[in-house]
Amino acid sequence: MALPSSDIGVPGDSSKGSLERKRADLERFLREAAALPGLDGGALKWLEEKLSEELFNLVVAGQFKRGKSSIINALLGEALLPAGVVPLTSVVTLIRSGKVASAHVEFGTSERRLIPLSQLADYVTERGNPNNAKGVERVVIHHPSPWLAHGVRLVDTPGIGSVYEHNTDEARKYLPQADAVLFVASVDQPVSRAELDFLIGVRQYAGKIFCLLNKVDYLRPEELSESVVFSTDTVRDALGASIPVFPVSARLALEGRVSGNADLIARSGFSEFEEALQRFMAEEKSAAWLTSIARSLQRVVKQVRFTVDLEAKILTEPLERIEANLGLFRREKDKAERDRRDFQLLLQADARRLLKEEVEPTLEEFKQQEQTRIGSAIELWFSELSELPAGKLQSALQERLIAQVRGGYDSWLAREEIEISRAFQSLCARFWSQMQQSVDELMRRSSELFAVDFERSAAEAKWTTESGFYYKFWYEPTSLRILSSSVVLALPKILAGRLILKRTRATALDLIEVHAGRIRHDLRERLEQSVRDAQKEIVSQFESTILSIERAIDGALTTRARSLGDAIARREELASARASIQGLEAGLARTIEATVSGSQTAV
Repeated sequence: MALPSSDIGVPGDSSKGSLERKRADLERFLREAAALPGLDGGALKWLEEKLSEELFNLVVAGQFKRGKSSIINALLGEALLPAGVVPLTSVVTLIRSGKVASAHVEFGTSERRLIPLSQLADYVTERGNPNNAKGVERVVIHHPSPWLAHGVRLVDTPGIGSVYEHNTDEARKYLPQADAVLFVASVDQPVSRAELDFLIGVRQYAGKIFCLLNKVDYLRPEELSESVVFSTDTVRDALGASIPVFPVSARLALEGRVSGNADLIARSGFSEFEEALQRFMAEEKSAAWLTSIARSLQRVVKQVRFTVDLEAKILTEPLERIEANLGLFRREKDKAERDRRDFQLLLQADARRLLKEEVEPTLEEFKQQEQTRIGSAIELWFSELSELPAGKLQSALQERLIAQVRGGYDSWLAREEIEISRAFQSLCARFWSQMQQSVDELMRRSSELFAVDFERSAAEAKWTTESGFYYKFWYEPTSLRILSSSVVLALPKILAGRLILKRTRATALDLIEVHAGRIRHDLRERLEQSVRDAQKEIVSQFESTILSIERAIDGALTTRARSLGDAIARREELASARASIQGLEAGLARTIEATVSGSQTAV
């Protein structure tokens, strides 16, 4: 059974050890840092969580009846998720690491309910939970598979293109959160237009796509070869680039894993896919992630060194000089806090400006284009369908209209939401940078006032934003409902057709306008929430840094006021802490250098 190895190294880095050894080093550095005096506990907790989770969304997506749940079962090595020949998965299922297999259901009402694994089908399938009548938000499973170690999270999405429209909505909803996607197709059916369109949308979100052609055991060798070539060429032509394509049999892989039959596993083709996924997780993901944590910890440790040196200095400096400098320090601190308030107001204003000057004009332009496009399309549809009876004509026009408006806005969002997210993250990065500069300037001025060395150090922001913005397509065909079927049937066909055409045009304008408003409102709400989240995280670090400086100053003054003996004992404690800090800084510097140089050689 091929599993993620705990000893996967980076090419060209064998002399410095594997990424796993670097991870172990970071865990040790975090433990050592926790013992340092005056450490920012919030920052350390965030780094510990980031290292322990390494949250990485591996989203499994594709058309219904392609075997997505079977692929996940093969990865996990047991028949965990329900699988069958009818559209099954109706809600998103998240699978995370856990010591033992367990599951709970999260409902839209915020209720959380533990369930036996044997009852999964009652909540995640169309048969057990038709049209999601139970109001399930998602199902979360914990499982001890090594594939889920270090924060990897498998996301099983409903199949696109089934008769259940809400399934496609749920699948699309999770795409913006994908770090990598396992796109599941089938060798026994040509890749459809719907699958290609979905794959094009996937490519705009995921940093990596693996295409799995499932059910290879259904075809003879010559048929399989032809299908793989056709699917590979089709996908490449649609995307304008090649992505890795793996013919597999999830059924054979799972049977082989459960029974320990190496021949079945070899025939399944699953090992080649797992090896490629394994390389990606090790070489393209982990090095940058480890470096980011190490650099952030490096900055935290340098700030601790500064406060240790500051306290030691105040323990020995003449009191009259310290008192004079304390007044200057407080003025600098007040200035930094004024800067922080100004920066917060600027971030809020910039987010509003982003919405008003960049998002809304683009959305308005698209809305007008859609009104023209769909208006012309309605005329063509009516011409094609005019021979239908009035009732069927009305239904057919309504169905096409909803599909076109939905598809138009989905496509617009797929193009625009990444740009919106990038623009907002750019605003937050600027806010983060300004706050860092303000903190660094306060520390620099403090270093001058009290003659303590200070070394600037960049670090990753400790805030994150949810990637992507998603709205729920909503339709209430008020205009068409006014004209009941009985009224239509009672009118002469020509008159009925004219009325249906007129109402369809009006409904199209209403739909396009309503959904532009919904998207505008949704983006505004998400931007405002993201601003609040970013401010909360960044400001908390700003305040923690100021507090650590004040504690160092106040602690030294309090110690001096007690006795000379207390001051001498405290200086010895600080000297010991200083030695520990120097050793920790040296270890972090070596880890960063080794990880960066190793990742640069990875292909």
